[in-house]
Amino acid sequence: MKEKIRKIVSPLYNKVWHSPKGKIRERIRKACDDLPRNQRLMVVSVLLSAFVLVAFFVFGNACYKMGAGHARKSIEIEHIRQMELPTEKTPAHEDAR
Repeated sequence: MKEKIRKIVSPLYNKVWHSPKGKIRERIRKACDDLPRNQRLMVVSVLLSAFVLVAFFVFGNACYKMGAGHARKSIEIEHIRQMELPTEKTPAHEDAR
């Protein structure tokens, strides 16, 4: 049963995922190889800078939201109440004897 499913899914997987991924990879590799060295360095620098800025924004926004959420909520202190204990002098399991 597994072999039948594998025979059906494998070509579909190759057609939908593996082949297009390889074609895209080759196009990107060819485009990067065609760029001059200085232009390639500039592209990498711009993409790295954009990534760093987005990472700082996400981190700062998360810190701000955490801080704002804790500042709005006031902490209410609840004291522990004494448990009500049975007032019998003999435990319940001894009465059954």
